[in-house]
Amino acid sequence: MAVVPDTTSHATAVVNAGTTLTWAHTCGASANKLIILPAVGIDGVLQYSSVTYNTVPATQLISQGNGTFCTQEIWSLDNPDTGSAFNIVATVTGSPGTTKRAAAAISFSGVTSEGTAVGNSGVTANPSVTVTDSANGDYVVSSLLSDIGSLGSTTEAGTIIFEDEDFVDGDLDYNSQYQVATGANAVASWTSGADGWAAAAVAIKGASADVLAQSLMPQICL
Repeated sequence: MAVVPDTTSHATAVVNAGTTLTWAHTCGASANKLIILPAVGIDGVLQYSSVTYNTVPATQLISQGNGTFCTQEIWSLDNPDTGSAFNIVATVTGSPGTTKRAAAAISFSGVTSEGTAVGNSGVTANPSVTVTDSANGDYVVSSLLSDIGSLGSTTEAGTIIFEDEDFVDGDLDYNSQYQVATGANAVASWTSGADGWAAAAVAIKGASADVLAQSLMPQICL
């Protein structure tokens, strides 16, 4: 079965001293993978300590920070509850003070596995991250938190999941996207000005063409 995108959702971005970011997501009946893409901006390094969907814990695949302000993460949940809207709750660690947080999510059907999540960070224009273990037909999901904010715009190269341009107070750009890989080393990229940023990506995999062909072959009995 091929991988098929199911549903997307996003949080309302916030600037506050709280520790949770909550929004609703509805997985379709055949969805078997939920990918959650939370980001946080604050002076210093800060990570999410937990992400849940309908109170079920998701697994952190990567937390990519740029060492100064931006952190972008990817969390994954197999076989999420389907058919109704359930809350995603993303919680940051400790007592973070005033944080700037944004997030989105996408569910898929037909997923057999996910690849190794990868990240990148920098201060250059046009952020990108290379997914080395992608294969032809994989869906590559990626997300970016950039400090460019009102100094410039950010445009995804793939299909948008959600973006918060100049979110809340004009300080940050958040952008999440997906694309279909045409082989190894798929590059997730954005057009944006030069400023601090952090990006993360992962390949979402289904049954390969070879496996599908073998499953359809007639069985020969001797």
